[in-house]
Amino acid sequence: MDLTTSAPICFSPKPDEGAMTYSKSSEFYFSDGSLIIRIEAKTFKVHSSILARHSEIFSDMAEIPQPHDCELIDGCPVVDLQDDVEEFTDTLRAIYDPMHFDTLDSKSTLSILLTFLSGILRITTKYAMEKLRRKCISFLEAKFPSTLDGCLSLLASQFQYSSADIVRLIALASAHNGGANIPSVLPWAYYLCTQMTVDEIIGNDVLTWECKAVCLAGKEKLWHAFTTISHPMLFSFTPSPLCQSACAGKLAQLALPSQYGGADFAGGRSGKLGSISWKEAEDLRMRPHPLEEYGGWGPWKSAVCTRCFGHLKDMHMAGRQKVWQELPVYFGLGTWDGIRRDEES
Repeated sequence: MDLTTSAPICFSPKPDEGAMTYSKSSEFYFSDGSLIIRIEAKTFKVHSSILARHSEIFSDMAEIPQPHDCELIDGCPVVDLQDDVEEFTDTLRAIYDPMHFDTLDSKSTLSILLTFLSGILRITTKYAMEKLRRKCISFLEAKFPSTLDGCLSLLASQFQYSSADIVRLIALASAHNGGANIPSVLPWAYYLCTQMTVDEIIGNDVLTWECKAVCLAGKEKLWHAFTTISHPMLFSFTPSPLCQSACAGKLAQLALPSQYGGADFAGGRSGKLGSISWKEAEDLRMRPHPLEEYGGWGPWKSAVCTRCFGHLKDMHMAGRQKVWQELPVYFGLGTWDGIRRDEES
């Protein structure tokens, strides 16, 4: 995957007379530096060899012969970059300070992670600093897993996400509009975003209209997955092929309590298995959660035979696994295997 978003950098030509002056970075202006990086009104005197070791782009630049007419400051060639000063400064901290990431740990909130990592991710993506980029992504993947085991672990921990942080992550991980192109975290991020109401999604100021459309379409796909793949037993009962107890006939006469807050379990107000109440269905459709582990098995255990009970639980787990495998497809992101191949290439 090509991580760069700009043309190769090059040395700056000598300026015209009367060019504006620039202030030196108080943190990254080394007396033995060999390269001047100029961003906006700030200059950094850094080591070309160190940048080249971390960045393919700076490594390629180091191979270019220095022009005779290039601009020099303190005897060093100048390179002008069109980046954010603070984001580039953060990236230099990550390059020069091996302890820079030590303030982050598993207890760091998502808001802290995003504030700490966003600028570094944008710069390391733009200049192909792959090792630093992967280090940043690993912190985000702990909160936005790319495996089912990671997802189930997060669900079990009841980790709390805020809508503001979710949309920040989606904007950061996007391949467009200055994003850092991190597709591995997007399926779970979009999944979480579907828990927002339609009005909240449409009215959000951070999400692009393209992202809003992806999220809204994904919301409907997740609802379909909930009803047909992960939780179909709430809508129609499928007995085990080995059932010898006529469980389907018996369940049709029962009204069992629902874990979703209604009076009846999988039977709506009619008390018959096969259709939950319209209010429960609408509530679930607003925030579809097909990866959620179903917790209302108690009434089932006493209402169906052992074979049907095991069959229902197996179908539920297999359905959740299938939803996870198809999750990137729901949001137009391809497949998990395709995402991994792109990130490894």
